[in-house]
Amino acid sequence: MSGAAQGDGIEGALRDLAAGIPGEDASLGDVLAALGPRGHGFAMFLLAAPNLTPGPSLPGFSTIFGVPMLLLALGMVAGLPAPRLPGFLARRRVSRARIARLVGLLAPIASRADRALRPRLPRLAGARRLMGACFVLLALLLVLPFPFVSLAAAGAALLLALGLVAQDGVAVALGLAATAGSVVLYAIFGWLAWAALSAL
Repeated sequence: MSGAAQGDGIEGALRDLAAGIPGEDASLGDVLAALGPRGHGFAMFLLAAPNLTPGPSLPGFSTIFGVPMLLLALGMVAGLPAPRLPGFLARRRVSRARIARLVGLLAPIASRADRALRPRLPRLAGARRLMGACFVLLALLLVLPFPFVSLAAAGAALLLALGLVAQDGVAVALGLAATAGSVVLYAIFGWLAWAALSAL
């Protein structure tokens, strides 16, 4: 697979990714390699955005995306220049049709992002380890079984991912603020859940 993350804009890069799979399927490792030099940002976008697409917020749905997000985020904190999964996950195959469906769902979000984002505040946009730490925290929140509250964590992760891809420090700043808000929201929700269970 060629570097797919080189297309014009986020939407174009995602469509290049779907079109660049030579056969009927590809390994997750190959897909990550095809994301190119902005791989961490694109990978986080692909993992965060499905939680915000139309459809039911089912218990456990966000966990499917939270676990690989956590693994990739730990790589960011460790300073890895490109996303990397453990071998057992990197070898898993994903069909070309499934990637095409995912890109179709995410294209409207990517199109709006392309119109709004631009490189600015480079110091904040380049704070990869800080963003990695936030992704670790958000991934842990996504793994928790709070289906509707997970939208807040997914939204924060999406803002950080878009800021990372577009090198837009404003989006990163909004993502950092949204991360703090997500932690507060989860704390409130967790306290209410604990209080309700204690009252039984």
